[in-house]
Amino acid sequence: MPRYVRPFAELRAGDRETVGGKCASLGEMVGAGLPVPDGFAVTVDAFEDFRDGSGLRSRLQDLVQGMQDAGPQELQRAHEKAIELILHHPMPQDMEREITEGYNALAAQTAARRGLTGPDAAMIPVAVRSSATDEDGDAASFAGQQETFLWVSGAETVLEKIRECWASLYTPQAISYRSTMDAAEGAASSRISVAIQLMAAADVAGVTFTVSPISGDRSVVAINASYGLGQSVVSGEVTPDEYWLSKIGPVIKETRIAEKAQEYVPNAGSNGIELREVDAERRSRACLSEEEVLQLARIAIDVEKHYGQPQDIEWALERHADGTSQIMLLQSRPETNWKKRKEEHNARTKDKSAASALLGFISSASKGS
Repeated sequence: MPRYVRPFAELRAGDRETVGGKCASLGEMVGAGLPVPDGFAVTVDAFEDFRDGSGLRSRLQDLVQGMQDAGPQELQRAHEKAIELILHHPMPQDMEREITEGYNALAAQTAARRGLTGPDAAMIPVAVRSSATDEDGDAASFAGQQETFLWVSGAETVLEKIRECWASLYTPQAISYRSTMDAAEGAASSRISVAIQLMAAADVAGVTFTVSPISGDRSVVAINASYGLGQSVVSGEVTPDEYWLSKIGPVIKETRIAEKAQEYVPNAGSNGIELREVDAERRSRACLSEEEVLQLARIAIDVEKHYGQPQDIEWALERHADGTSQIMLLQSRPETNWKKRKEEHNARTKDKSAASALLGFISSASKGS
């Protein structure tokens, strides 16, 4: 059995500890028959074994443990040193071989399905996404801070980007946070897998919430969408179109069409992405048809039913020459924006109640005196 590569189709939610939250969720959705681009996980064991080779783990631990009282410049230097260590440390040959074979098999299957031959068949683009074991959970402190790389082609480049995902565990903020932990806690909080997922050639992409991220209303589906790859929406670089729907139906209740001036597309070298201007005639046009909006909502409701709780779903939509379109789910996680806002509101209310009680006590004491 391969130690370092596991296809999404083999994974389920219970595999979080071995493949991280993102990969486990992708496998869970594949098992539920939801539309997910094919791919595989580079397991947590890969990074664990990589760090255990040639004393790398202890060198990284020493970097982190010495930073309890460090300032910004010291943390930045530790971050840069950690990156240097990870990017230049040799990967075990059996690990490199397994990952390369996993990518080549995925590329060959995809090329055969798409009728591709020659050099293009060996350079199928994938997304390389970090999948930490503690991400997207209630206790996650750095969810979303690890790296994702889009439109990565070729086995050699995939291996490079996997290293960069590992290195992204050592941001200055993460080093500062983990410096207060003992060695066992620090090791547990830095367990990471990497998802290798076929790229969706997105004409439109975005995020769907199965609860209102503003009010917490669970009868609502909220969709943000813009042209090109979803990076522009997730990063906040564009103001997306907004669609608000009732789950009953579903029915579109409100639409807000934005001026979408930029989009991410594959770069000319077919490795990586670039930001370009959207042509003037498309900018103020709705990027989704009414039927596409309804289809997104139906799929999102199915995802929520499967998980039994509100979801935050990233998706991409490909349009075909025959006029049809295909929606692909890139990841799904528990929706936490409203939960955080509710907790902050409850904390403020509690503080106000305590202050009111104190003022009442002071007032009563003043009257008594």
